[in-house]
Amino acid sequence: MTINRKKQLIFMLFCLFTFALAGQEENLVTQVVRGQVVDRESKSPLAGANISIEKTIPLLGTGTDAEGRFILEAVPVGRQTIIVTFLGYEPMVLGNIMVTSGKEIVLDLELTESAVPLDELVVKATDQVNRPLNEMALVSARTFSVEETGRYASSFFDPARMAQNYAGLSGTGGSSDLFNEIIVRGNSPKGVLWRLEGIEIPNPNHFGSLGNSGGGISMLSSSMLSNSDFYTGAFPAEFGNASSGVFDLNLRKGNNQKREYSLMAGLLGLEAAAEGPLGRSGASYLVNARYSTLAILEGIGLNPVGDVLPKYGDLSFHIHFPETPLGQISIFGLGGQNKAYDYAEKDSSTWVYTSDRYSYEEDQSVGTIGMVHRMLLGNNAYLKTVIAASTQTEGDRAYFYDARDGYREIDDFTSDFRTNTYRISTSFTQKLNAKHTFKAGLIAGSISYAVNAREKDYKNENWITYLADRGETQQYQGFCQWKYRPSENLTLTGGFHVNYYDFNGQFSFEPRMAARYDLSARHTLTGAIGVHSKPEHPAFYLSETSIGSETRNLPNRDLKYARALHAVIGYEFFMNPQLKASVEVYFQHLYDVPVADDLTSKATLLNALEIWDVLDAGPAVNAGLGRNYGIDLTLEKNFSQHFYFLFTASVFESRYRTLGGQWYNTRFNGKYHFNLLGGKEFVLGRNKQKLLGFNVKGIVNGGNRTTPIDLDASIREMRTIRDENRFLAESVGTYYRFDIGISYKINRPKATHSIMLDIQNVTNHLNIYQVYFNGSAGAIEKEYHTGFFPVLNYRIEF
Repeated sequence: MTINRKKQLIFMLFCLFTFALAGQEENLVTQVVRGQVVDRESKSPLAGANISIEKTIPLLGTGTDAEGRFILEAVPVGRQTIIVTFLGYEPMVLGNIMVTSGKEIVLDLELTESAVPLDELVVKATDQVNRPLNEMALVSARTFSVEETGRYASSFFDPARMAQNYAGLSGTGGSSDLFNEIIVRGNSPKGVLWRLEGIEIPNPNHFGSLGNSGGGISMLSSSMLSNSDFYTGAFPAEFGNASSGVFDLNLRKGNNQKREYSLMAGLLGLEAAAEGPLGRSGASYLVNARYSTLAILEGIGLNPVGDVLPKYGDLSFHIHFPETPLGQISIFGLGGQNKAYDYAEKDSSTWVYTSDRYSYEEDQSVGTIGMVHRMLLGNNAYLKTVIAASTQTEGDRAYFYDARDGYREIDDFTSDFRTNTYRISTSFTQKLNAKHTFKAGLIAGSISYAVNAREKDYKNENWITYLADRGETQQYQGFCQWKYRPSENLTLTGGFHVNYYDFNGQFSFEPRMAARYDLSARHTLTGAIGVHSKPEHPAFYLSETSIGSETRNLPNRDLKYARALHAVIGYEFFMNPQLKASVEVYFQHLYDVPVADDLTSKATLLNALEIWDVLDAGPAVNAGLGRNYGIDLTLEKNFSQHFYFLFTASVFESRYRTLGGQWYNTRFNGKYHFNLLGGKEFVLGRNKQKLLGFNVKGIVNGGNRTTPIDLDASIREMRTIRDENRFLAESVGTYYRFDIGISYKINRPKATHSIMLDIQNVTNHLNIYQVYFNGSAGAIEKEYHTGFFPVLNYRIEF
């Protein structure tokens, strides 16, 4: 570690522990815990359910009213365990709920009706382990909490970065390891679907590119989120437009009885949030805003998006009306803008290399506004409808200064992508009885687009056009699924998803089924199989290279979209209610994969990370195949007794076949990925109102794939020439790093103060990102991933 890095670390640790020592003893601090209990399938309120706080003296407990609502007052701050029981339903145990003085705890709880007579009902270890919120998800899915996005080392309150710790997922292999894109079981990150409040949204990340599902920084603050689900394969039938993974995000409701605020300041920027009641009808609002120029990081020589200078800002809100004549209504929105630029000096005397004359600008904006309507239809059915309008724009410009003409700007490359999407999703859920639940829905979308990209050809004094199109298309989806519980130990789901894409007239029918069988209270078998597909943005089908006034014939406009058959079997062993081991073995058969219409070419859409990877692509055909197979292992201890740990291991293969019949590694075939993370929390103070936390994480994976450089040919050509006979045959080297996180929280009577320090790559290990030939040096050189990267934040909730 360099002296500069040591100074940065010492300064941040000094800030952290100065804050820690500043806390003074206070009297006992308590908070309100309240919420609502409903049936998991029908969403009907459960009156008379019992709620209690474990190990409180005297025991704190209450019951729900006619609307399923409850309130517990004077709950001591700190981690609490909440137990929920109701006659005829499986008990629920919520462990380690963080109660703080700065914010009331408002819980939306869902109980599952027992499929067996009451005298046979027992509490199993599985009842106490986090399971997906979606009642149809039985395998390759898990729920995550907002607290995890802040607790896991180097997650930076970002749900995507946090998910990179799960088995089967990796955050490297595509671009920088500071980006939050996710490689799921060897698939391209562009196969991930983002849903918010039950409807598809554009990529909600700053500094992302068209087609990608990740970026540099999430636009959605974790303070806006409620518990949400993530899927790694074999999704339930309601999910379409996904071939590798699904983020199914839920917004939390604002406090409808008390106004609350939070402020956060740190190296990544400023954040402010407010929530509270709207009138006396039980309605609430929640709003969050962030802004940053990353100026502080730039000042200490760090930048999360490379050499360019970035700015970003975002705004999100959620307004909830629980009781209207038409049912429950919510209005939500998310919007963000970011700009990155690197301007050259307008002084030719400072130019040493040709690149010193070049400037670059990038502007992006993403926005979604929507409304959710849910109406109960009796006690056992409900109708949910979501409408949303989204916009996504991205503009890039590269140019250079011509010193001969007053430093005139001369364009070298320009692009402009604009997409507006309108969607409506409606679903009907009917709980027939404790054993049978039926769900069906329809999704319609209208997509308008205008895409332009061109580059200057100085040799022929012409422009090379890659994209120059605009238009509108529609997409229609439908699904039907059934859950059957013949016994308490066996759950079966089955259904299908249909998808019609008007742009190229493609239709897919995707059957899916899954099963979960509890061999005993500790041992469970799972399995699922299904077909999945994801139509691309129109720009992927419209890309073609034409020079000057050449006619564009768009040979790829009618390509089919690739399909994937997912098959998964799994085993879960609950060693105790807080400790779980699991293994999943999977196989994915990809077919109708677009590959180059050339027997010697190795190009395929499977290696594309974003639109920039296909701009210069030639004609393609749906003749490729792909195979992803592997094993995912997880050993997880939930947060209990003030510590937790998570170990995940994935060993996998990801390969594809070209038109010529040869098989190659995909760009994302890292071969293996291991995570080990954990943390310990110390309760301090006479009344246990201070928390000091330490979190650590270690990562090891196979590194990025690369095609070896032909050194002799590179020397002759004075540029990078690769040995195409060994296409993606090697790794740039093993990737590993260690991250740490330190936090300190003080609960005052009316406010909670927190200071958090996360350091990614604390040892400053230089992991190789890629290798290239430097013509000036006549040698192969290396480009590295991010080194030492600290993020310090202070947060107050009141």
